[in-house]
Amino acid sequence: MGVEYQFEVDPLYRIEKFMASMTDLDSLLVVIMREATVATDAESCSLALYDENTDELYFYIARGEKEEREFERRLRYVRMKMGSGVVGWCAVNRKSVNINDVYSDPRFNREADKQTGFVTRSILAVPMLRRGKLIGVVEAVNKRAQNGFFERDEKVLTALAAQAALVIENARLYEDSVRRARLSALGQAITGAAHCIKNILMGLDGGSYILERGIQKLNMESVTQGWDILKRNTQIMRDLALDMLTFSRPRDPEYEASDINEICTGIAQMMRSKAHDKNVEISLDLHPDMGKVTLDPKAIYRCILNLVGNAIDACAKADGMTKIATRLLREKDSLEISVSDNGCGIREEDMKKLFEPFFSTKGSKGTGLGLSVTHKIVQEHAGEIRVESQVDVGTEFIMMLPLNPPTKHNSVN
Repeated sequence: MGVEYQFEVDPLYRIEKFMASMTDLDSLLVVIMREATVATDAESCSLALYDENTDELYFYIARGEKEEREFERRLRYVRMKMGSGVVGWCAVNRKSVNINDVYSDPRFNREADKQTGFVTRSILAVPMLRRGKLIGVVEAVNKRAQNGFFERDEKVLTALAAQAALVIENARLYEDSVRRARLSALGQAITGAAHCIKNILMGLDGGSYILERGIQKLNMESVTQGWDILKRNTQIMRDLALDMLTFSRPRDPEYEASDINEICTGIAQMMRSKAHDKNVEISLDLHPDMGKVTLDPKAIYRCILNLVGNAIDACAKADGMTKIATRLLREKDSLEISVSDNGCGIREEDMKKLFEPFFSTKGSKGTGLGLSVTHKIVQEHAGEIRVESQVDVGTEFIMMLPLNPPTKHNSVN
C-alpha cells in the first residue's frame, strides 16, 4: 500500500516543482500530460478545453508514446459539441468515465479515430473543474496492460486534472489582469496624447502666425523664426506618431549581428550639430575589442538616440558634456551601453515616473514617450535599464543587454 501511495503522489510532487520554476502555460500542461501518461500507464493522454463561446470542447494538448507531434497536430483539429462522445459526456455530466471496451459503448464517437488514425481500445476521462466551473476534460487512452484502467488510475488522473485546472485558471486570471492593465494604460495614453497634441497644435498656430506676419511685412527675421517653430513642432509630431506606434505594438526584436560601436559613433556624429548649438560636447568611450553583438540594431539605435537627445537637452550650461560608452561584461554575459551628462540632473520625486508614458520634464518640448519606448525596447531584448542621477551634477542611463538573447518570448494565451 505504501509503495502504491508513493507512486500516486510522486507525479504531484514533480508537477509542483515544475509549477514553481515554469511560467509558460503550454509547457506546464505538457508536463502534466506526460506525468499522466506515465502514472496511468496509458498509450496517450490528452487535454480538451471547454469553449464557452461555441459550447464546444477542443483538444489543446495531447501526448503519447508514438509520433507525438503528428498525433497532436491531427487531434487539434478535432472539436466536439458538449455531450458528444465520451469526453463530451464527461463534460456535461461532470463525472469520470472509465470504459474498458470503447467500441461496445454507445457514448464513444469513432470520428476522432478516423481523423487521427489512432485506434482506441479503452478510455479513462475525468472532468477538470475549478470553483464549480468546467475548464475541460483530461483523457487517458489505451491502458497498456490491455485490461482497462483501474480505480487507482482514476484517482491519479483526477488529481492531475485538478492541477491542470489550477494552472489554466491562474493563466487566465493573469491574462485578465494584463488586459485590464493595458486598457487602463490605453486610457492614460489617450489623455496624455491629447495633451501633447494640443501643445503641438499651439506651437504650429504660433509659428504660422509669426510666419504669416513676416510675409505680410516682408520681415525675413520673422519668416525665419516662424518657419523654425513650424519645423520644430512638425518634428515633435513625427516623433510622437513613431513613439506611439512603437509603444503600443508588442514586437519581438529583429536580431542580427551588429557593430554597436559603429551605431554609437553614427549617433554621435549626427547629434554633434544639435550639441554644438547648445554648447555641449559629445564624447565616446567605446570598448576596443567589442566585435559584433546580437541585437536589433534599429531598435537599439532608437534607444541610444533618445538618451543622447535627452542628455544634450539637460546640459543647459556653457561646459555641457555628453558621453556615450560601451562595455563588454563577459563575466555577466552582457553588453553595457551608457549615456551620461553633466546637466541639471533629475529630482528624486521624478525618478519613479521616468518611464511612465507621457511623463516629461521638458514641458511642451518633449512627447513624454521617448523613455517609455526606450524602456520597452530594452525589455523586449530581455535586458534592463537603470538610472543614476544627482541634481545639478548630472545623469547616467545604463542599458544592460544579454550577449545571447532569447530569440522569442513565450506568452500565456
